[in-house]
Amino acid sequence: MRSFARRHRVLVVVLAVAGLLSLGVGAVGVLAYCDFVGCTLGSEEFEPNGDEARTARAAATAEVAALADRVVAGHEVLADGTVDGCIRGFNDWKRKDTYSHECSVADSRLVLVTSERDAVADGLTAADAGLRAAGCRPVTPRSGLERVRDEYWNEANPQVRQRGAAGLPGGSYSCPGGVTVEVQPTSSEESVGTMAPASDPVFLDDVLHEDWYTPADVTTLRESGAALALVVTARSTYYRTRF
Repeated sequence: MRSFARRHRVLVVVLAVAGLLSLGVGAVGVLAYCDFVGCTLGSEEFEPNGDEARTARAAATAEVAALADRVVAGHEVLADGTVDGCIRGFNDWKRKDTYSHECSVADSRLVLVTSERDAVADGLTAADAGLRAAGCRPVTPRSGLERVRDEYWNEANPQVRQRGAAGLPGGSYSCPGGVTVEVQPTSSEESVGTMAPASDPVFLDDVLHEDWYTPADVTTLRESGAALALVVTARSTYYRTRF
């Protein structure tokens, strides 16, 4: 009997140790998986259609629309687009985002600035001045439209020779309230079939709403005869959850 009792105690100890080792291996496996692909375990609950997100979305949508309207005031709007959606953050060995999810809304306008090639430089200057009047400033000293005008708008630029203002890079501005504005110059020489005469919307993991530019809008641009048109996109992040 004593021998049986000893064997029983040894078996219990062995099983207990094995269980702990199994839990440890499992925990290490989970941590390794999270470290490799990123995890949201333990992060704040993500509710893009909850009361908090919906309230913030409504305010951000009104804000970006108002700023876009202000910046393009006085110009003919050829087309417009909106997009609302969320991206997922990463928390792994390579990338440590400060959010598990982040949602933003963008409002964009394609506007005709001038049909005269000789007026393109002045159009870029006026667009920069309009953004500054709205309280916006280039994100970096080299991200404004004045730099685009001075460094790229010339016949020595092969992209300009081939495509006019459609061969120019864009400008990026930081505006009051945390709103950002991207301004992409283009022209009636934009390529046929291009889905958007500006940068595509920020890559979204979860699209909540999208009414973006289409090839038909590019056709409208090409038929406008624009020597300079601008795609003005105001964007605001309105909802975040943390890891």
